[in-house]
Amino acid sequence: MNWLGIVLVIAGVIYLMYSILNKDKVTYYTRKAKIRLLKSDEFLKLQLKFSIINSIYLVIFGILIIVFNLNSIFIVASGVIFYFINFLLFLEAKKKGYVDY
Repeated sequence: MNWLGIVLVIAGVIYLMYSILNKDKVTYYTRKAKIRLLKSDEFLKLQLKFSIINSIYLVIFGILIIVFNLNSIFIVASGVIFYFINFLLFLEAKKKGYVDY
């Protein structure tokens, strides 16, 4: 059994709990961008949806690593995709007019 996959599953479950508990907080993972919320309620709902997608992705990716006994390079790939999904959140929020940079 691949313990790195178990770490991803646990991280996905913890991130799901974190995102549900902090659903009324703005969390973003970009260091350079300073955002200004135009429609905070809509942005928080969108952020919660993307956080749930991220946590489900981590759990599924962890299960795939466990089942197929994949290499540890896939852990790095999961981190890159995690940040890419967060980047998509801000693109979607910008497109809908919820935030301004």
